[in-house]
Amino acid sequence: MGTIAPNNDHKFCPNCGSPTEKYLTLEQVAAQTSMSVEFWRSRIQSRDIDYVKIGRSVRIPQSSLNAVIKPVSAINTTTINNLENE
Repeated sequence: MGTIAPNNDHKFCPNCGSPTEKYLTLEQVAAQTSMSVEFWRSRIQSRDIDYVKIGRSVRIPQSSLNAVIKPVSAINTTTINNLENE
């Protein structure tokens, strides 16, 4: 992860050649994740997320965003209370 993705890394429609991958602006990624644009710019700069450049514009493929979002299992309140009391 963390490199500029070459064009062949993403799927294209065999009939018309248009991308089937959704490419998001930093503003869209920030809105989806409730995190700042600056946070995502720093992730790009540190190569923590794949991105593509279209001209001078930066886009993050939806699949790259999905890859860095990791679900966390919920912990019940009894477990939290036990951890706090240790």
